Amino acid sequence: MLGEIFKLTIDTDTGIEFVIAKFSSQSKEAMDNAKRGGIHERELRCYDELLSQTPISVPHIYASWLDAESSEYLILQEFIDYDQSVDQIEGITISHAKLVIKEAAAMHAFWWGKDDLQKLGWLPALNDERRRTNLTTVTKLGWGALKQIIQNEGVAIQEISKNQLAEKVDSMLCSIANNQSTLIHSDLRADNLLFSPKDPSVVIVDWQGCSYAPPAFDIAYLLVQSLTVRDRREHELGLLQFFSECLANEGLIISLDEILNIYKESILYNLAIACAVPVVNDVDVPRVKDLAFSMASRALTALDDHEISLAP
Repeated sequence: MLGEIFKLTIDTDTGIEFVIAKFSSQSKEAMDNAKRGGIHERELRCYDELLSQTPISVPHIYASWLDAESSEYLILQEFIDYDQSVDQIEGITISHAKLVIKEAAAMHAFWWGKDDLQKLGWLPALNDERRRTNLTTVTKLGWGALKQIIQNEGVAIQEISKNQLAEKVDSMLCSIANNQSTLIHSDLRADNLLFSPKDPSVVIVDWQGCSYAPPAFDIAYLLVQSLTVRDRREHELGLLQFFSECLANEGLIISLDEILNIYKESILYNLAIACAVPVVNDVDVPRVKDLAFSMASRALTALDDHEISLAP
């Protein structure tokens, strides 16, 4: 949504090689969003300064470039062969979800308690002014269009204005930020997860949203956005228990109750990100419209399932 991605074919002396080139989006709205949040710098510096030493599967970066003033950027990265049948709207399998949870848990545990993260000016906590401003802005800009998409599909939603929703999002970010934090991806959804077609493994891409936040924040987004509603309802608690066990295997003990509390509070983030879809994309494109509806309806259903009201 926030960039243009191309697969380059390079004819070398030893044969054909593939490289992925990721450019800034040509959309003014997407570039405005990138500047507000500093997300292009975040992705480049996360790969360079953090992920190179993190126990998590990511693509190799060959080269990168950033113009700080315009926020234009370029990443040349390793091409990863992936299972193209996996689709966010259709939902991932429980086995796939567990692969991602194991990867995320290893990263969360590795950076847990390392004070150096808090000193990185480019890595925002959830209550960082840039993070709050960016997320509340896209919430206000996108809520009207998103609400129309939802209502056109015959789905009833709780009545709330764009400003009231933005205030709730802001309060959520500030509240969750009070918990002990670590490095998170914050956009763990199927479109950013490259599952191998050959073996049970996954490579995680698109680190523009990397942040300093509690581990369960990542998992809430993964389960709400990448599982069907039916699968989330059936497996949610079991997957959160699995996450707790994965953290324990990495030496980090966080109780299921602690994980569940932050998980529930983080669900609203899913709706805020859904608001961004019509802001930075053309909702007249069928895939974009379907994605916006999927993300919003899954977020609203999860809020209802956990009895979280949008009422002012």
